[in-house]
Amino acid sequence: MADRKVVAKQDGIFRTNAESFEPPDNPLPTADPAVAPMRRPCMERGCQYRNRALVYGGWLLAVLDLLANVAIVHDWVQVSRAQAAAIVERDALRAELAVRQVPRPPVVAVPAPPPAEPVRARPRPRPKSVSDVPPPVPESEKWWNR
Repeated sequence: MADRKVVAKQDGIFRTNAESFEPPDNPLPTADPAVAPMRRPCMERGCQYRNRALVYGGWLLAVLDLLANVAIVHDWVQVSRAQAAAIVERDALRAELAVRQVPRPPVVAVPAPPPAEPVRARPRPRPKSVSDVPPPVPESEKWWNR
């Protein structure tokens, strides 16, 4: 029974063979000949990437993104705490100022005495006629009355 090997068929159903069956390196036809076919270890292990640097680079980017998000949230928390402390300090200063502030005496408005004689306004000078302006055109010579 030790010489029996479990082999996967293309439709996903497993079968056992008594003889040793070695599948070809790349049993599937390639869609694009410019792209190298997937190697056998990738097919057996089911890996999605051919290069480990891509996988580790992706994880590195994910960790950096997580750290950046943690830093942003930490900054938001610090800013909100600072704003809350500033509001408390502002309210305390307003309360202290209200206690220290002496009420002002009411201002009594004293009307000014009327002037003895009303001041007469100077007459406006009349505008001089401008000689550069042409005389008005009579109605009979206008283009819409022709």
